[in-house]
Amino acid sequence: MRKKHQNKVKSELPIDFRYNLPVIEFTGNRQAMVEGSTGVLHYSEEAVRINTRMSVIAFEGRGLTLKCISPTCVIIEGFIVNVEFIS
Repeated sequence: MRKKHQNKVKSELPIDFRYNLPVIEFTGNRQAMVEGSTGVLHYSEEAVRINTRMSVIAFEGRGLTLKCISPTCVIIEGFIVNVEFIS
């Protein structure tokens, strides 16, 4: 019975917690918040590459800035035109 309860609890968790995936929230194409980052690999006004446990997330655009950097979260602002997931 205990195993059945553990499986039910696990299936009720959001998918990002179950698979340790990064969470990306966009505000239009002007801001992106990446939770679950492990560091900034590259930063310029045209491109930002963020490392996560699963992959690298590459943002391309114009006037990109890093609004906030913490150990697990990065906020990118600017005119975002492309997002690529590199495994």
